[in-house]
Amino acid sequence: MKLSKVDFLFVLIKLWGLTLRKEVRFQVKPQFPAIFAFWHGRMFALPVAFSGYGEKVAVLISRHRDGQLAASLVEKFGFKTVRGSTGKGKGGEKAFFEMVNLLKSGISIALTPDGPRGPREKVKLGIVKLSKVTQLPIYPISFSAKGIRLNSWDRFLLPYPFSKTVIIVGEPLEPSLFDSEKEMAKELESRLISLTRACDMEVGWKGQ
Repeated sequence: MKLSKVDFLFVLIKLWGLTLRKEVRFQVKPQFPAIFAFWHGRMFALPVAFSGYGEKVAVLISRHRDGQLAASLVEKFGFKTVRGSTGKGKGGEKAFFEMVNLLKSGISIALTPDGPRGPREKVKLGIVKLSKVTQLPIYPISFSAKGIRLNSWDRFLLPYPFSKTVIIVGEPLEPSLFDSEKEMAKELESRLISLTRACDMEVGWKGQ
């Protein structure tokens, strides 16, 4: 029986993930529902970070040409999906209100604040607007492992099989504590960078 592309990738990533020596750490225990933020280039470990929470989490996936494949793959791992972006156009407004409704219904949202096309590791305001509208916190997440950095805009990290993989879920950013969206976005960006560096240092990763 020939596997579809989605099924093949699902099996490959699943088996790949089983080889990793995973350490998941929570600086605080997350409260649900909430918004979870991670860099586009550090999302390989997403299924690990949310293991057991698939039905409680929806992932924002853009409508670019690779989006359908990504959405089908994410759904294979048990997550819900929202198609669009947090910005204007390309389904942004529809996706934003869909995420608001999901959060109000108790479903958490996971997204990449620098996606879908960068700039790399720069937080856009959409995720902050979502937090402000719903008054729900944002939890920064990052991971690292020794591996290969792809020559893509996000420098996507693929961990070597059997490598030590560190995943850290940081402390939440509460929207009520920030006077402006730009101030909150700057703090989120700083925390994501700090978490990523901490993960990199622990596994001995020196790549850029």
